[in-house]
Amino acid sequence: MSIDKVSGVTFSSIDKIDGVRNSEIDKVSGITASYALDNFAGAVAAYSLRQLDSSATTAISVENDQGTIVDIGFDVNGRLDVSALTSHCGSGYGRVSKWWDQSANGNHMEQSVAASRPQIVDTSGNVVTTTDNSIRALDFYANTTARWLSDTFSSNNGDHFILSYVGEFRTVSAGQQIVSQWTSSTSTQTLQTSILGAAQKLRLAARYSSSSNHLGRADTTATVATDTEYVVVGLMSASPYTGDIDVNGDTATTLTGFPSTGNLRTASAGMSIGRRHDNGAAQYQGYLSEMIIWSAGTLPNRDTIMSTTKAYYGIT
Repeated sequence: MSIDKVSGVTFSSIDKIDGVRNSEIDKVSGITASYALDNFAGAVAAYSLRQLDSSATTAISVENDQGTIVDIGFDVNGRLDVSALTSHCGSGYGRVSKWWDQSANGNHMEQSVAASRPQIVDTSGNVVTTTDNSIRALDFYANTTARWLSDTFSSNNGDHFILSYVGEFRTVSAGQQIVSQWTSSTSTQTLQTSILGAAQKLRLAARYSSSSNHLGRADTTATVATDTEYVVVGLMSASPYTGDIDVNGDTATTLTGFPSTGNLRTASAGMSIGRRHDNGAAQYQGYLSEMIIWSAGTLPNRDTIMSTTKAYYGIT
């Protein structure tokens, strides 16, 4: 059994109860809250430091400063098992070698090079968190060092996808790619979400497989800032040809320069979180707590993804 509503209000839409954030609440009257992917089906890949699915048992694999790698799961409340993490890392660092896919599709993001693994525990033994609400997160630019995770899979069904993530930026004045299934050839480009650098906006872009290799892109209407937590939810679609990217509940239409022909590129291709996939350019200088991609016959409601994710993390 899971919590649906409290006093008539959907539990996942509640920010706090008696001053306690949604993400810190285990039970109300002995009933456990439901999991995010129970409510939003059709995920292709789902990475998070919270438990998104009842069958998920592992969040991350972590290397400590002795070179030992241990799988870290969740506590009884469905949050990252910080007790196991700190026991493993002690007073030293913890670097993520694998971010486990909770969608059950096995699309795990990995890094084989130890020095390029994002940190979850810093060099003093402190669990990495964001600034505003102390949300636990992976640091993709710890000690000004480029860090990233990669895998190869097909990210969409050729017609549409939704991508969401929770993160915080160290800088917004440099061009950065947060997630990238992108190469130098338009024939193999799939998707990317990025910081536009001098414009200080976010972009979601996807390539359409027409003879002209059309690019669809959506840019935020407002700029983003450093040291601020963001929930970002974006859409790309081929029927109809449209796209949008919303940040922390902004619902302004952001479609820019869309094509009128072609399907989204669907081939299995390399994807990286933390930089451009093919050449390592545009390193992401920030934190991520969660990233999910959906692409099914029917997509979940984007506004509900936004509101429930904001509520869970206490982001206003």
